[in-house]
Amino acid sequence: MLVPFASVDSSALRWIRTRESPAAFSLSAGEQEVATLEWPRAGGSLAAARTAAESWTMKRAGFLQPTILVRVTGEEAPVARLSAHLSRHEITVGAGPGFRLRHASHLVPAWRLTTDQGTEVLHVEPVAEHRALSGGAVVVSPTVGGASTLLLVVLTWYFVVLSWFEDEAIDALTPFEGPDPPIGRGSAP
Repeated sequence: MLVPFASVDSSALRWIRTRESPAAFSLSAGEQEVATLEWPRAGGSLAAARTAAESWTMKRAGFLQPTILVRVTGEEAPVARLSAHLSRHEITVGAGPGFRLRHASHLVPAWRLTTDQGTEVLHVEPVAEHRALSGGAVVVSPTVGGASTLLLVVLTWYFVVLSWFEDEAIDALTPFEGPDPPIGRGSAP
């Protein structure tokens, strides 16, 4: 049973992979489950998120400048949008202020969500097991509050998961480049 986000310690959140294919994740604070995020089929971008208070659908559209739209389940109008750009991504929730999503560093696969003024809202660090995404740690800034915080946590994780899966697909297409074979007689240089 999902518990309300306001009732848990938001500094101890973890995404745990609960199913491989199609992918599914659970957001927990200790032993308490706060949200779920599930893809109904492998390889698609449509996902369903559930919390104690709401449920949303999330779907990516577009190719060169993708946009992720979040809708309350069963409704047409989006309640949030993530616009992806090359190195920075923007999130808007309703008519509220915007947020920026960026890699925290080039060396660590972590992500930072900040306000337009640069104040950190979330820090998300994916965890890999044998190069496969197994979950992630989420730190919500104690200065952040409001009803949209959980939506930001879920939307950010959705984007991190899609980015991770796209990187895995690209790695699978890259041929292994081992040492060059020895050049012997009769072989072309």
